[in-house]
Amino acid sequence: MDNSFYLPTMYSAIRIPGMEYARQPKGWSYPSHRHPYFEFLCCVEGEIRQWINGQLYVLTPGDIILIGSDMIHRTEIGEDCLFFDFHFDVEQSDIHSIVQAAGNPLLRSDDNNVLLARIQRFLGDFGEDLSQMARQRISGGRSEQRAEAYLLQIERSIRTLEIHSRLLEIVGMLANRLLKMSSSLYDGQVTPSQLRLAREASCYIEEHLLEDIRVHDIAKQLNVHRTHLHHCFKSVYGVSPSMYLNNSRIREAKNLLLTMDWSMEEIGLHLRFSSSAHFSRAFRSAVGMSPIRFRQRAREQ
Repeated sequence: MDNSFYLPTMYSAIRIPGMEYARQPKGWSYPSHRHPYFEFLCCVEGEIRQWINGQLYVLTPGDIILIGSDMIHRTEIGEDCLFFDFHFDVEQSDIHSIVQAAGNPLLRSDDNNVLLARIQRFLGDFGEDLSQMARQRISGGRSEQRAEAYLLQIERSIRTLEIHSRLLEIVGMLANRLLKMSSSLYDGQVTPSQLRLAREASCYIEEHLLEDIRVHDIAKQLNVHRTHLHHCFKSVYGVSPSMYLNNSRIREAKNLLLTMDWSMEEIGLHLRFSSSAHFSRAFRSAVGMSPIRFRQRAREQ
């Protein structure tokens, strides 16, 4: 007998710990957090302001963003918004590496036609089912009720399997897209271990931004040599850890200047600058104007 094809045992596990298709009003936000899963977020309508490790990405209809595991992120709704979001983890190590190493997490709508069409079909096929499953309760009782509940549970499990398989297809399309977009992360310049170290360092910076930390403190916390940390961090983010720390504090300074009536001394002290003069110099160097002028210009607009 001639086989048309033969494949060894195939196993491709993907875990979906959360999925949401929802509307949120302008001004809604979800606070900074991190989790061990990847997150796939698609803006269907409106505007989403997504912060990832201190960097802002603005999503408009059709845009997709991929949030790496263990990355600090928060969500703000700029305009009334409809979005599709799910968390996932992939067991295959090579696929996991492709997704984790994504250099630019934002995929603009103009380049997402095929992927967006697949998502729309998914929502069309399963949107109502997902809504019903979220509301549905399966209860026991008399033998007839138990039999009916058992059949309902089987039907629900089969539908869940179908949903799972479609999401696996979407993740496969996403991984293929990321592979085509890849450059230095796959030519040996940045290894998965370097990427993990750099992201752990950036998360540590974000979590301790208001503390008096130095690069050697970060290296000690992560149990690596400062020089090795510097090399890995710059390879991944393009700047040194100390510059990243400074930029993150300047980012927070902008927010305080726009939302609080604090003095320059109060802001500088809050962000761990040695003096108000040090804060003003660092701000001017990064932004191109003094913090006082930045606040004035914002109020004039």
